[in-house]
Amino acid sequence: MNDDASDRMDFWNAILIAIVTVCAALVAWRASIAADAAGDNDYDGLRAVVNVEEATTMGTVEAYTHAQAYANYRRYEEMASSLADEEEEASGREASELARKRRDAEVMVDEKLKMFPNKFMERDGKSGQNSYNTRREIGQYVANIGRTKDMQSEEHFQDAERFRTKSEKLLMGVVFLSISLVFLTLVEAFEGGSRKLCFVLGLLLAIGGLGYSVAIEVAKNV
Repeated sequence: MNDDASDRMDFWNAILIAIVTVCAALVAWRASIAADAAGDNDYDGLRAVVNVEEATTMGTVEAYTHAQAYANYRRYEEMASSLADEEEEASGREASELARKRRDAEVMVDEKLKMFPNKFMERDGKSGQNSYNTRREIGQYVANIGRTKDMQSEEHFQDAERFRTKSEKLLMGVVFLSISLVFLTLVEAFEGGSRKLCFVLGLLLAIGGLGYSVAIEVAKNV
């Protein structure tokens, strides 16, 4: 190879090394951003899990507190009904005493009725027995909290995995560009055909690595 051709190759090789170095740095930067996004989504996912567990715990405590109040309401209601039956059969002083106890029980019925939401009271159509639906109250409590707090942990974990995969693939692009730099650097160490071969290999790896990195960057579902 004559001196002019060698000088031209050195010139273009130097420019190519500069370009590949800058591109490798940019791709590494984008990989770092994707890795940071993956970490942020992991954190948001864990926080959403904590929000769900916290809401479920608080809802359970509140639902069973209401269920206890409902049980007391049913107890006083049955007591009032039983006293009313006894009152009908009694007479005189005994009837007056039973009436007083019945009124006291009815007052407690009204008081206990105010201590839980009536909408969760249910009646079994077959048995005719009343019950309190704690599961539905817990579910509604969690749903209400979900309007103000993030509880979509699965979405965050999926986004984290997507960004993590993107970061790993971009790092592969950095590897290709780094190998390209190795071959371009070796151009200075060889003469003749080996020199050209190193230049061509470095150029091809640079094009391939950059094209691959751009494809990963613009892809929507990586």
